Amino acid sequence: MSAWQRQLVTYHPVIGWWWIANLRAMIQQGGGPYLLTTNSIGMRSSREYSTKKPNDRRRFLLLGDSYSAGTGVNNGDRFSDQLEKSTPNLDIMNFGLAASGTDQQVLVYEAIAKFFEADGYIFAPCTTNILRNQLDVFPIREHRTGGVWYRPKPYFTLDAEGLILHNQPVPNELLPEEDGASRVRSRPGVKLAPSWEFGATPSRLRHNSLANRLYLSLAQTYTGFQSAQSHAWLLMRRIIERFLQQVKGKPTFIVPLPTYQHFMTNLSPSYITRFSELDDPSARRYVLDVLPSFKRLPTNDRKECYFEEDLHYTAVGHQVVSECIFDALKRFCPEVLG
Repeated sequence: MSAWQRQLVTYHPVIGWWWIANLRAMIQQGGGPYLLTTNSIGMRSSREYSTKKPNDRRRFLLLGDSYSAGTGVNNGDRFSDQLEKSTPNLDIMNFGLAASGTDQQVLVYEAIAKFFEADGYIFAPCTTNILRNQLDVFPIREHRTGGVWYRPKPYFTLDAEGLILHNQPVPNELLPEEDGASRVRSRPGVKLAPSWEFGATPSRLRHNSLANRLYLSLAQTYTGFQSAQSHAWLLMRRIIERFLQQVKGKPTFIVPLPTYQHFMTNLSPSYITRFSELDDPSARRYVLDVLPSFKRLPTNDRKECYFEEDLHYTAVGHQVVSECIFDALKRFCPEVLG
């Protein structure tokens, strides 16, 4: 579930919502207040970019949800910005959008990001996105009152002819909690436990592997990854392939981002098996598994990688992801670091 303290996003007819342009807001979330800054196109960034890439720079575009956008941390602490600091001539344009599904992330590219020249791409969906892709609304919680509303979103369906995009333009409305929850329950094939939108086990059970497995068996958060033929995975795969078709020939790193449930417990990482189906070095397409980098840390250090209540990555968690992507760039795209 997405929470708001003040209005950070505005209606977008294609994507559903997008960051308000030229925003500078102090947000109380995660480990404390953090600064959220957007530029003139609404991208969460502290600077402007030209559509044409400067000749003396290398540029990658990043797509993802709040784990990429950096909920809970300042702009400069995100893995995109840490990656820039490690490579002087590299720009990472972070088009991450909080509370988005993989469907919306592809539409961010098509509606906004594709107009910016790039040397390569980083697509970093969080593993929970496999649920969001199946929904036509998404819940938001008003921070002060605790009230819940549902916001319409675009969504794809998959049939014998391929992907079909729905909710275009996206309805510009907020649905009361009862109506929105009813819409979620009516989605075919979607079985969700109470509080599914948090993607989180209750805090008192959070580091217990058995408790997490029992809770997630109800919440159905990751079950779509268990089979290559599951409807949820086939839909997600086709959505990602829609993006890949548009960036052929450019190096593209697919970086599925694990939640704390994957690196703090013994939950099976079935998601990486599915994403690995998209790995194709001959097409300059690389799937990166960042989970081992989290898992090799001592337990107490892993706890420093996410906010205890908010569950997004801390600056330490973002550093883990940044180092993994840097190593992959060094291996597969050394010209970027030259």
